[in-house]
Amino acid sequence: MSGIDFSFAIVNWNTCALLDRCLASIVANTGDFRVQILVADNASSDGSVEMVRTNYPHVELVQHERNLGFAAGHKPLFELSRGRYHVLVNSDVCLLAGCLERLHKRLEMDPKIGVLGCCILDEHKQVQASCRRFPSLAYQLIEASGLNRVFPRHPLFRGYKMGDFDGLSSRRVDQVMGSFFLIRRELIEAVGTLDTAFFMYYEEVDYCLRCYAAGYHVFYEADARIIHEGGGSSKMVKTLTIRRTMRSMRTYFRKNHGAWTWLPLMVAVSLDVVTHVFHALIGRAPFLATLKAYLLGWWDFLTFKRADL
Repeated sequence: MSGIDFSFAIVNWNTCALLDRCLASIVANTGDFRVQILVADNASSDGSVEMVRTNYPHVELVQHERNLGFAAGHKPLFELSRGRYHVLVNSDVCLLAGCLERLHKRLEMDPKIGVLGCCILDEHKQVQASCRRFPSLAYQLIEASGLNRVFPRHPLFRGYKMGDFDGLSSRRVDQVMGSFFLIRRELIEAVGTLDTAFFMYYEEVDYCLRCYAAGYHVFYEADARIIHEGGGSSKMVKTLTIRRTMRSMRTYFRKNHGAWTWLPLMVAVSLDVVTHVFHALIGRAPFLATLKAYLLGWWDFLTFKRADL
């Protein structure tokens, strides 16, 4: 063992200012732990690479020649990682004081925790929903119908996003958000790294499923806190975000539940198009942009567009 406690791994794409803030927060909250910081840059054009080299010369930097997405972007960072715990961190995340100490304490208490998440706050210090149950066809149909938004407190419709959980207590969960995603070294050795069949989205869901299959579990630590601005890179590509989400959903279900799931998911995706376009029509969202994004996502799903693009 190298003696490193935490290896922080960040994939960046054109979020220079956010990345700077993220790295500064890691450095400021290291405490007595020995850490390794790894950054993979997905061909940014905003000076991110130069900023890292200038402000954080101790950071191990990997430069990709194109935007490889989340899973493939992280692959070389897994290979460089030497810590007991490998932490995937989004560039729009800031660690808060005491976060690592509380995570470390929980991990030492329970050696069967394979994946560990923490309490995620928005920029106003409000708790974000960051845990979900594993996806199912029933959940996807409910989400697509929009009934969960109309009746957010109804037990029938709040299951997938755990609307019955306030995020203020620590507990075992199905999955935690990939914006801060700690993996025990032994789990990586047992199941490998993120599946690069996913460009972005659902790769962490898939990994949590693999975690349970390997005899470990996923845990949410409410006392460890970070701030997450949300969507640092995806804000710049709204249409692609929707399309990639649909592609990744199809890939996840095909991989873990069989090719037959395509037909019921096609129903869910079609319903999703209708409800989002209708919401845009009666609300403040841009109608034509919403229509274009969801129709392209529907077409990607119908034509089996690869999820790693």
